[in-house]
Amino acid sequence: MNTSDDSDVEEANLVQLCRAALKLIPPDDPRHADIVDDLADALWTQFHELGRISDLEEAIQLYRELIKMRPLDHPDRPKNLHDLGITLHDRFEQLGRMPDLEEAIMFHREAMNSRPLGHPDHAYGLSTIASALQVRFEQLGRMSDLEEAVVLHREALKLRPSGHPERSSSLDDLTSALWIQFEQLGTMSSLEESIVLYREYLNLIPSNHHDRSSTLSDLAHVLMTLFEQLGRMSDLEEAIVLDREALNLRPAGHPDRSSSLNNLATTLQIQFKQLGRMSDLEEAILLLREGLLLNPIGHPVYSMSLGNLASALQTQFGQLGRISDLEEALQLQRESLSLTSLDNPTRSNNLNNLSNTLQTIFEQLGRMSHLEEAIVLSREALRLRPPGHCKRLSGLVNLAAALQIRFDELEERQLEEISDLEEANRLLREALLLAVGHSAYSMTLNNLANVVRTQHKYTGKMSDLEEAILLHREALSLRPSGHPHRLSSLNNLAITFQMLISGTKISNEAWENFELASNYIYAPATARLRCTLNWTQKAHQYKHESSRHAYRKSLLLLEQCLIIFPTPELQHNFYQNFQNISDLAIDAVSWAIEIGELKEAVEVWEQGRGILWSKMRDYRYPIEQLRNQNASLAEQFDAITQQLNQLMTTKNAGSQWNDIVKEIQDIPGFETFLRIPSFSSIIRVASEGPVILVNISHHRSDALILYNVNLDPINVPLSDTSKSKLYHIVDILAKDLKSGYNANMDKTIEEILIHLWKSIAYPILQKLDELDFPKGSRIWWCLSGKLCVLPIHAAQPFGTSTISQQELSQKYIHSYTPTLSSLIRAREGVVVRERGTVPKILAMATSSLDKVYEEIEAVQTVGHNTVQKLIGSEVTHSTMMDSLTKYPWIHFASHGHLNSEQPFNSSFELHDNARFTILDLLKANLPNAELAVLSACYTAAVDEDNTPDESISLAAGMQFCGFRGIVGTLWAMADQDGPFLAKEFYKRILHLENTDRPVDFRDAAKVLRAVTKEMRKQDIPLYRWVPFVHIGA
Repeated sequence: MNTSDDSDVEEANLVQLCRAALKLIPPDDPRHADIVDDLADALWTQFHELGRISDLEEAIQLYRELIKMRPLDHPDRPKNLHDLGITLHDRFEQLGRMPDLEEAIMFHREAMNSRPLGHPDHAYGLSTIASALQVRFEQLGRMSDLEEAVVLHREALKLRPSGHPERSSSLDDLTSALWIQFEQLGTMSSLEESIVLYREYLNLIPSNHHDRSSTLSDLAHVLMTLFEQLGRMSDLEEAIVLDREALNLRPAGHPDRSSSLNNLATTLQIQFKQLGRMSDLEEAILLLREGLLLNPIGHPVYSMSLGNLASALQTQFGQLGRISDLEEALQLQRESLSLTSLDNPTRSNNLNNLSNTLQTIFEQLGRMSHLEEAIVLSREALRLRPPGHCKRLSGLVNLAAALQIRFDELEERQLEEISDLEEANRLLREALLLAVGHSAYSMTLNNLANVVRTQHKYTGKMSDLEEAILLHREALSLRPSGHPHRLSSLNNLAITFQMLISGTKISNEAWENFELASNYIYAPATARLRCTLNWTQKAHQYKHESSRHAYRKSLLLLEQCLIIFPTPELQHNFYQNFQNISDLAIDAVSWAIEIGELKEAVEVWEQGRGILWSKMRDYRYPIEQLRNQNASLAEQFDAITQQLNQLMTTKNAGSQWNDIVKEIQDIPGFETFLRIPSFSSIIRVASEGPVILVNISHHRSDALILYNVNLDPINVPLSDTSKSKLYHIVDILAKDLKSGYNANMDKTIEEILIHLWKSIAYPILQKLDELDFPKGSRIWWCLSGKLCVLPIHAAQPFGTSTISQQELSQKYIHSYTPTLSSLIRAREGVVVRERGTVPKILAMATSSLDKVYEEIEAVQTVGHNTVQKLIGSEVTHSTMMDSLTKYPWIHFASHGHLNSEQPFNSSFELHDNARFTILDLLKANLPNAELAVLSACYTAAVDEDNTPDESISLAAGMQFCGFRGIVGTLWAMADQDGPFLAKEFYKRILHLENTDRPVDFRDAAKVLRAVTKEMRKQDIPLYRWVPFVHIGA
């Protein structure tokens, strides 16, 4: 058996022998041409063995001489023409000189013409010229070359029937050409035929053949593309199986392992987009990082590997919101572009990728420099795709998109630059001509329609609006039911019809298309929610009767969206970052109030208010219970729900989800699963005293008082407040609190309390007074939006009003509740203690603050043997969790930390700076818990900047995990107040001097009021007593 070195020697010897023979045989000898042929063949083989370009150059020269020697009818002339074409093609691949490729094609054509149909080498000649034409297409982008290549490959395959030794080769060639044809023209027939041929080709390849892994990869790639077109999950699943098999055939050290790593990563990313499983995305990133290590700098595919990893990191950024992922993606894209030469045919792709990343960063950070650079890069990419280039269409669309983003941004800044819009219009019209018959045609119609619609706002021409409607209608007609982008067309058509205003009325077709979009079950809930939000905004603005249905639909879709995300953090990120969603619930309530449907307003309030907390309780627990009764149905629900989160899904996923929800609702005990809460179930909240819902929206401001389980709510319009005034007050308070205590803080708080009194508290309490609620009655506040951060319980007129107002401000005992349902649950199943019995109390302290241990001693002094202490190093994560399950009353003295970016990571500080977060609280289930006194900073606080219409606080977390009542703080408490609070609070609530009354956690609100009243008598500043609040029963 010869080694490679042996074969090199043999080839060198053959070259020497041929050279020696030529010296012995004169040119006029008939054998001379045959020796020249042998020498040229030997030199070509030696080139492939040693890579010396001089061998290839000499072989080409010899083949040229041979052509001159051979008359037209010489039997070896076709072979020599073919050989010259092959060597010229090889030199093109080495040096990239287009004349070599052009000449190669010419000689291949002449060789084929010399081997007519019936000649044994005719099929080989067809394949050779077809392959050369494909290469020229890749260089110049001329579709005629690709079309001819497909025709020639088909002819070659026909000449190689089943059983022919070269049939597999023709199958490989034709599938490759058909795939490229699909990429260029989007013709489904090309894609489907290539899959049939790939399957046949794969069946012809033995399991141990060196080409099997590459064929597996190719078939996986076209199946993945078929999935993208039709949305069949079976195609994607098969693609992943094939990619895994290919990777297994390419173990560590295999030269093509990096390619398989990249391929599998790509299919896993697509599966992630369908099912939302982070494990798929995480595996894809690991595979891409391994692939990058296998392709060091200088490797031919290093630049591509950089780009692929950048793309995956951008996707991860979209899920987790980590700016570091986006920054790494940008760095990788820049490096990828820097390694791509100016004449590299992939340079335009890299330019577009970097442009897209910069646009994403612009959307996050708002820096115009990023957008400007993106436009420059898109222009350069388009310049590299001149008319006739196969990728000019995408270049036109990408640049137009970037220009429209810049136009929209400048419009917001009132710096309209109409030239961007006009250029985008021109680019998209050119793109539309190129897209005829292409799968991107409907997308291009859609984009052009949007630009023309925007242009109408500036030209005022009805012709622009009419054209936009025609373009959107045509796009919609190309997207039948089941099409992944039909929803986008319905939404865009509705938005365009909004602009057809007759007097104060919008065309009915706008509302009709919005409703169709909201009910389009083949689209993900997130996309449908965006459409219904557009619907609610316009319907409310024009006071259209469909507003009611639009708001209800939006809230139901919001619930469906939240179910999709498996963790509280992801749910909060979605809720926080989803555009125009933070005011959805309060706007829906304001509409219901506006039309006089107060019961419905309460239902909508509870449906939308505290939606993260309610979904974790009302969805999570029933699903866990459902698993115990019908595990298969629960798994089906989860699987279909994940599919619905993505743009491309199986065509019947939406209807399957609806069917499964209905099936769950038919199970006894699950009748209310994912249903709108009914007023009859909510009004129970008023059984122990009035509950006041305060709703401040940009449409109107109101309070709804629930005061009798048998009567309708009462509406109290709050005409002296507005959303803008409220936000201004919040900003003032936040600024003072962040700067720390100063001489002006009490003055600021006093002014805020006076404003809250005049604009909110006074008209509400006045109404309660009219309803004859006696002094000392308990009332509960349930607040919306940023009002959650304001101390409305302490609102009072100070010296600005009458004595009657002063008395009214002190008449009632105030508590808060995050949601109505949470207050109802807190009151259920309360066990009244026997007189003389005291609950077990756990008092914990971990802080380095001076007064903390004195505070714990105060608790123990009052509570005596009922109090168990945990101090310093005893307070760990495990002891905290264990203690919560054992003690019905908890007193926690430590630092509280508010996390603005991730509120579910707000925490109590434990020993050694360890943290016990809201997420930790959510893992606990405490059926015997009653009262938590959180003597720490910010325990009842929510972030004024990043929190949507939610109360995500440590206190709310305690209530969620089972505590019925909580004492907390809205902002930092003074260290010296801890011991006083502990002593006075427990002395009163345990009423040890009066054992005739049972100890009841429900006295906590009354006791807290008495303690803060005592603080006021001692002239303690406002900023120290105002933040103490009671939450729950």
